Amino acid sequence: MFNVKQSLLPYPQRVEMGDACVKIGTLHALDVCLDFPKCEDVLLNEAIRVLKKAFLERACTTLDEGACGAFSIKLCIDPDEGDLATIASDEGYVIRISDAGAVLCGKTAKGVLYAAVTFSQLLHVEGGDVLLPLGRIVDYPTIPNRGVFVECRFGTELMTREDWFRAIDYFEMQKLNQLDVGVYGCWTYQYDDVLAEYLYVPMHKHPELKTPKSERYYSVKDQKWINRENVLPRMFEEDFFGDLIVYGKKKNVTVRPLFNSLGHNSLIPRTYPEVSAKQEDGTPTGFGFCTRNERTYELLFDFYDEIIDRYLTPNGITSISVGLDEVSGAAICHCPKCHGVTHKELMLEHMIRICKHLKSRGMKSIYVFHDMFYHSFHCVDEELKALLIKEGIYDEVVLQWWSYDDPAHLFWDKADGVNSIMRSSIMPFTGYYHWTIPTDSNDNIRACASLARRLGFEAIEAYSSFEYCYDKNYFCLAEAGWNTDAALDKAGFDARYAHFRFPSAPDAANAALELMRDVMIDETKDCYINRACLKLEYYFYCYRKGNPRTLPPFPAVLFDRVIDKERRSYKTYLRRLLTNSKKAIRFFEKESRDIGFFNDVWLLTAKHYYTLADELLSLWRLRDAQKKGSLAPEAAVAELDRLIEQRERLMLLAESVRFPAARATYLRNMSVFRQCYLEMRAHVLKNNRFDLVFEESDLLRLLR
Repeated sequence: MFNVKQSLLPYPQRVEMGDACVKIGTLHALDVCLDFPKCEDVLLNEAIRVLKKAFLERACTTLDEGACGAFSIKLCIDPDEGDLATIASDEGYVIRISDAGAVLCGKTAKGVLYAAVTFSQLLHVEGGDVLLPLGRIVDYPTIPNRGVFVECRFGTELMTREDWFRAIDYFEMQKLNQLDVGVYGCWTYQYDDVLAEYLYVPMHKHPELKTPKSERYYSVKDQKWINRENVLPRMFEEDFFGDLIVYGKKKNVTVRPLFNSLGHNSLIPRTYPEVSAKQEDGTPTGFGFCTRNERTYELLFDFYDEIIDRYLTPNGITSISVGLDEVSGAAICHCPKCHGVTHKELMLEHMIRICKHLKSRGMKSIYVFHDMFYHSFHCVDEELKALLIKEGIYDEVVLQWWSYDDPAHLFWDKADGVNSIMRSSIMPFTGYYHWTIPTDSNDNIRACASLARRLGFEAIEAYSSFEYCYDKNYFCLAEAGWNTDAALDKAGFDARYAHFRFPSAPDAANAALELMRDVMIDETKDCYINRACLKLEYYFYCYRKGNPRTLPPFPAVLFDRVIDKERRSYKTYLRRLLTNSKKAIRFFEKESRDIGFFNDVWLLTAKHYYTLADELLSLWRLRDAQKKGSLAPEAAVAELDRLIEQRERLMLLAESVRFPAARATYLRNMSVFRQCYLEMRAHVLKNNRFDLVFEESDLLRLLR
């Protein structure tokens, strides 16, 4: 029997529906007519598309606009309608379903669209009959602006126009209405000993700015190494950022750019060393800017003006993000003009100058990360407010408060000082390291949403990359923004998510997903990502440090930590991962009746945890047996063959489940493990003994 309370996600504010349903036809034969205003409103047309798609997918029939069936489905806009009159949000809506018909009434066209999203979840089939529950829903969001900031990083640089469109479709059905796209940001030296720099929009005035990368991984499917050089971001090559804005507007998703303007910045100062931050002897650091150099602002305003003129103004977008997070000392200038001026003063001057220019160009919302001003300078206070009012930008600056910690340690144990002195948005964590192993961040999302609601923040927008492995995190974010009270009910949300993705076996799915939560949540609570991701996966060993830049010896450094230094702790941890992921695999692989994409997404995640834990425990046993003198070389080879075959099965599944853009770096990290085991095996055959440490091949060095 259809369960309304478990079928709606995000859950509406008021649901007055029971078990009674109305029959509106049978599979392939509806008795329905559509009644909607004839207009050119793109959101109303999108609402109709959502309804038609739902009927096609659930009732296996098209919804004919010209049909004259007995059951009427009416779409309308009436801001003064009884239940809507007291709702402030322009996204509010009412759904009323009686024996005669259904009315989907929105405060505006936005509300009609979200009514259609909810209505599509109410439509269901039992015994060949197409049914709708009787009653009404009154709904509106808790937090006005809800969305995701997709960082410019591994995976997103390879996303095609169609990948981004599908992401917008995905967020639309979660009632998320914002998508920030990182179009410029830089990190440290990693793969291939190059700086991790990303530029997603071509700068016509500065065509020399480009950020090519390499793709290297082993394809089990094709039985060969993939090695591509000088790969540019797809968005950069095809210049389709403007297309995303246009497409998003059709879905009530506002797309805006983030172009980091001081921290996370090496491409511009490396290319134009005259604007780089300087050491005291005048040597450019290659990071950050001299913020008292007029040439710096000529360049930055070139970049911002080009983005505004090409993408934002033509599409009516009046918001932009400028970053300003994690500005390290290397990004601060020590030239004669800057010498003796505090880090705080330089950053405030810079932020004010950037924001004043952007305001003059029509930007009404300018997003700035909070961390430097709150944690480093302790100045998110009335004095800062007065300064921004004096400079004429107080109404435009939106502080983005980001924290990815568990609820007990939110904002580095300083959540009590978070405030709403300025326009504010909260930024939890939905998932970022999809090129390693997925993690659960629902507790962080709920805590951030609760804080944002209490302080009256205008937005909740998660920090993220984009990959469907974070599906449950995205839905938790969506519900936390739309209906915070519903999301804070963990058991209720978990049941709704399980029913949403696994309607044929929701209870068994919920049990399997709870096992996965236990796998993905680290009981030590020492970081917002668990130990499997932070300390067992290869990615966090690929940072090159020092002068000259060097990599830590891998896998020796991993084995030293797990098998020697922290042996007792990791033995318990790995056994828990192995046991729980194995039980979850049994459901996704053998018991789930909802065979499909998201079942495979969860299966891949479960198998990734299982494989990683099994590998380390197996190597542990081999090491102990070798030390005791009880390990025959042929036994070691046989076990390594098993591990290689198991890792390749995982990689093969990844090639079919991960969409291509997100696949390359994920498989690169997996290829490192595969190559390590192959070289370990070769070491045994050559030396007639098993060792965890071996001489790296040129191929492994190239991968790393």
